[in-house]
Amino acid sequence: MTDATGIRLTVAPSQPLVDDPLGVVVSGCRPRRPVVVRARMRDGLDRVWESQAAFEAGGDGGLEIATSRPLAGTYDAPDARGLLWSMRLVEGQAGGSWTNASALETEFVAESDGERAGSARVSRLFAGPGVSRTEVRDDGLVATFFRPAGAAPRPAVVVVPGSGGGVPEGPAALLASHGFAGLALAYFRAGHLPESLAEIPLEYFDTAIRWLQRHEAVAGRPLGVMGTSRGGELALLLGSTFSDFRAVVGYVPSGVVHAGISGGGLREARRRPAWTYKGKAAQPFIASRDASRMDEPAPSPEPLALTPFFLKALEDRAAAGAAEIPVERINGPVLLISGQDDQMWPSPVLAEIAMKRLARHRHRFPYTHLSYPGAGHIIGQPGLPATVTASEHPLAGRALAYGGNPKANAAAAADSWPKVLALFRETLAPN
Repeated sequence: MTDATGIRLTVAPSQPLVDDPLGVVVSGCRPRRPVVVRARMRDGLDRVWESQAAFEAGGDGGLEIATSRPLAGTYDAPDARGLLWSMRLVEGQAGGSWTNASALETEFVAESDGERAGSARVSRLFAGPGVSRTEVRDDGLVATFFRPAGAAPRPAVVVVPGSGGGVPEGPAALLASHGFAGLALAYFRAGHLPESLAEIPLEYFDTAIRWLQRHEAVAGRPLGVMGTSRGGELALLLGSTFSDFRAVVGYVPSGVVHAGISGGGLREARRRPAWTYKGKAAQPFIASRDASRMDEPAPSPEPLALTPFFLKALEDRAAAGAAEIPVERINGPVLLISGQDDQMWPSPVLAEIAMKRLARHRHRFPYTHLSYPGAGHIIGQPGLPATVTASEHPLAGRALAYGGNPKANAAAAADSWPKVLALFRETLAPN
């Protein structure tokens, strides 16, 4: 859009996916003069995010954001997604995951000599053109199904959330935009499901497998599973339990099973299994804190880092060994992603437990662990704000630290997401 000043700001593509890098170009500026570009986004939860960067226009009065180094602002190096991942929350409640697949309404504004000049608005999409969304309440399931464009059956990926619960629509919709049927599957804190992450029957996920295999959009095509945090633990457990899953992706996952979280804060009087199978605990599990010997941390305005408590639990080698997930049973490749500054739990250590077990058993499929320096617990898809490093946790009852810094979180997301897509393409849809 061209302003009365003659300055023009354009954004391409015109209908981008959330993970697309954007071509933001400013033209018609006075040569070698300062230009500030601001971005403002409203998401599907009505939260508002903002970022900004100052540049110097080129000799021709033009400026291409992807190749220009900011002189100041919310990020500091040339980056086509810099104005996106460096957005900070200015209105609304911070959260650690994107459970809503509504378009991200984003406005870019160029300012010259302190006055608003060119501007452009784009709707960035989780669900691209032709992707359909259907709420699923069959057979006791609480899920949302995203079907890719086209009539042909497609491989499907089941996406499960972490300890925040809910229906993880964002990643499932984005997978559908890349050609996979995506089932965003809740297992607690949604609909009629339990409010606690405790005693969740694995049979529930078997029901989801059968539902997908019957659906005309999948029709027996291969299945993958992807989860984050406790959902990453779950993804490994599901892969080791059900051979229907031919590929497993775990973001900040765990190779050992942990106790359930009953929603009574960090201190719980009774330890319950997170997962059950055939009426009993799916396997032995470890507790991150022994409430009988450790006091509840004192109330504090500072977010609490839980990583030390999880590391303490791993010191019981016998218990940790018994709680290892039998990942060698997984019927396909495994890709794990961790942040080396994860303060929610020690995901690099927990992921490496799974890697070492796969190596010991000479797993017949490829297995990879991507561990990113400086990144924390929130490594999502590129194009999303990477600035949330702590938030109130619904089950802990207090603010918890995620760790990491925004630049490293964004770099981890940008590097890992194409590898996730490549794994699913090569394994589930090789032709």
